[in-house]
Parts: sequence; C-alpha cells; structure tokens
Amino acid sequence: MTLIPDPEKVIIAALVQSMPDLVVAGRPRIYPQAPPDWDKQSFLVVRATGGGASRHPHLYAVCYFEIEAFAPARGAASELARRANAAISQASRNSFRYETPEGGGYLFGFREVNAPSLIYDGLTSKHGDTWMFQGTYQISVRALR
Repeated sequence: MTLIPDPEKVIIAALVQSMPDLVVAGRPRIYPQAPPDWDKQSFLVVRATGGGASRHPHLYAVCYFEIEAFAPARGAASELARRANAAISQASRNSFRYETPEGGGYLFGFREVNAPSLIYDGLTSKHGDTWMFQGTYQISVRALR
C-alpha cells in the first residue's frame, strides 16, 4: 500500500527549503501552529485544513491550506506572505520532492484561493506590535513511487 504523506509536513518542508532566511540558528520559523514566543519574531504558520476532493484518492490527496505571516510591521508581514505565496507556487511547479524513511511525495496542482490579505493589524488586535496576513490555497500531494 502506498501512503500519501501528510500535506502540511510537505508544504512546511517546501517553504523551509525555499525560504532559507527563515531558518535561524538551525531552526526554521515555519510552524504548524504559533510558537510560544510568537510575539518576538517574524514567522509563518501553515494550517492544512483538508476538505479537498481527489478524483483518485489512492494516488494523491488534495488539500486546502492557509499560510499566516506574522511580523512586527505591516509591510514586513505583507512581504512575508507574498514571498511564501510565490515560494509554494514555485515549489509546486517544480514538483517539490519530500522524502522520509516511511516514504514521501511530490507537490503539484497549486491554486490560490484567497490572496494574502490583512487579518490582524497593530491598531485593532490585542497585540499592537504584531501584524498578520493570511492567504488560502489548494495543493495536491502524491506519493513517491
């Protein structure tokens, strides 16, 4: 049986490879949920939401996901979100390959659902020093053969 890898892990791995400036002291600032010290750094959160329908679920999975970009300034959060959008789009076009001892997979079929837009701002959110832009996307992952 071929196991399709967790799409969220594949997306995060593609972003880590594509955005090396977000790797600080050997640790990527790209997470599946906000880190405890989230208000002290610029970072990305990737949330795979599922819900896509694959015509051939035994061959590939379709996944909706969000990328949230956090930064201490509006311009920095916007740029980070747009860079992540471009990076995952390029990774899909390049059939980003993800490998683990258990198997792996490829990314393909990227589609922007909602372009990155402002969600939190420094004036109205609980954290006046944090801005967040969020984009929603769809991507497919197939297992290595």
